[in-house]
Amino acid sequence: MSYALPTLQDLLDRTRKAFRKSLPGSDAWVWPNNITPTAKVIAGAVFEVFGFAGYIARMIFAHTAPDLETLKLHGNEYGIALLPAEPAGGLIRITSAGALSVDAGAVFQRIDGVQYVTSASGELLSAGTLDMHVTAAKDGVDGNSLSGTGLSIVSGVSGDATVEVYGDIVGGADVEDIESYRSRILFRKRFPPHGGSVPDYVRWAREVSGVTRVYVEPLWFGAGTVRVFVLMDDLYVNGIPSPDAVARVQDHIDLVKPAGAIVTVAAPSPVPVDVTISGLVPDTVPLREQVVASLREAFLRQGRVAGNAAPISSLSFVATPFTFSRSWIWQAVANASSEERHTVIAPAADVSLAPGQFPILGNVTFV
Repeated sequence: MSYALPTLQDLLDRTRKAFRKSLPGSDAWVWPNNITPTAKVIAGAVFEVFGFAGYIARMIFAHTAPDLETLKLHGNEYGIALLPAEPAGGLIRITSAGALSVDAGAVFQRIDGVQYVTSASGELLSAGTLDMHVTAAKDGVDGNSLSGTGLSIVSGVSGDATVEVYGDIVGGADVEDIESYRSRILFRKRFPPHGGSVPDYVRWAREVSGVTRVYVEPLWFGAGTVRVFVLMDDLYVNGIPSPDAVARVQDHIDLVKPAGAIVTVAAPSPVPVDVTISGLVPDTVPLREQVVASLREAFLRQGRVAGNAAPISSLSFVATPFTFSRSWIWQAVANASSEERHTVIAPAADVSLAPGQFPILGNVTFV
């Protein structure tokens, strides 16, 4: 049974009818008279009360909590805090034609103003290269940077040199958004802690900033062993995290796992699936772009990490045997706006995956 909150017009009509019934000879529909504005004032005040009642009704459930502050009340009941922002970190390579010294706390800057700071000092006694670890000066995804990105020297370096990112600078994360926070609270409600059950590992992994999806393979190497695959869709291409990011999750789970459990946290192995499409109608550049976007969305929605565990219908996050269906590719292409017809040439069959593998979109070719 559900209750529909009345609209402002409904309340106004009710008030007008009440005046007509309780005050014979009056009519709040007729203007001018003082009953008409009175009915509007009463209806407006009652409408505010109904609106607040509706807000309260949404507040009491984590599923419908309308804002972050309200959702935090639900999270606090379970000790689930909003994940904070994290700074990016990684290596830079300094190339110098002569001797060079770098102070701890030296500052380097990207062309858009994002700065990175060294945590230790270093030096070159002669011409060469020096690799140093840096951390973004500010938290957030803006600090992530691709390998080869050029940096300028701001302070803390004596000598002339060129600087670039060496290997990606990664791990920067913004404050957790409301829907991610909501999903973790709902997960905790649906799967209470159970001494190291499969859902426990999902919850523990998602307590690390940046983790968006988790697949668990229990008993993967015998009794007492658990393998946890993590994906970070908002931070890495195709969601596959770096070794440093995997290590962060491993360190956290090692702190909370049951005594005796042997837990291995891993990044899944990507399996690129090349797609060849023939006879696309109409064969236009905008439609091709829409097809590629639709394929990316299909791989994100349908892709999962394969494993050897037996399927459990209520636990979609268990790493079970998995095959990426060719029909999903057909459907993704057909979902592109204005597509009339097409033929998928490749893959020629469903793509079967080995344990630990994860399907990603490869090259898309139109013929």
